[in-house]
Amino acid sequence: MNLNLVIAQIRTYCPSFGGRVAGSARFKALEEAANMAVPAAYVIPLDDNPGERMSLNDVRQPLIESFAVIVAISNTPDERGQAAINSAHDTVRAELWHALIGWQPDVVTYRGVEYQGGNLLDLDRSRLWYQFDFGAYMEIAPEDGWQGIELAALPHFDGLKINVDDIDPAADPNLSYPGPDGRIEHIVTSPKTGNLP
Repeated sequence: MNLNLVIAQIRTYCPSFGGRVAGSARFKALEEAANMAVPAAYVIPLDDNPGERMSLNDVRQPLIESFAVIVAISNTPDERGQAAINSAHDTVRAELWHALIGWQPDVVTYRGVEYQGGNLLDLDRSRLWYQFDFGAYMEIAPEDGWQGIELAALPHFDGLKINVDDIDPAADPNLSYPGPDGRIEHIVTSPKTGNLP
């Protein structure tokens, strides 16, 4: 998933952050290098969670692409974190839900984003770090893998013409045994056939 789209969505619809939303590859890097004023949000990728293959004759598999929004909230008014955790749950979570739940980062690829849970990550005298997890359902289709390459390499389908030698051995006096007699009784063609021989 393109996390830049998630970042832009949060910047637009979560006013508590005042545009202070960025991306990161992992939480540890945030603790060491995060320098945005609080409250701030950081979007990081999480695991992909594939489901069972849904078809025996092609590659079709459900996948939930997950990401986390890690918020940093000021903890200076109350070192125990009570005020900060209340802010995380009451204000920040509500804004994130309004911005993300049901939103489709790409309407062709994904169904709406779902909430997957949250947990406290860390707490010190200045900041409280809380993680909110989200996921978006998509489907891996044949064109996403090797089968798509194989299908693209097939020759163009120009049409179909079927000659039918339709006989009833009991009613055909020209035959002494069942089988085709070489006379074409019916011709079936597809709309794209054109001038097939």
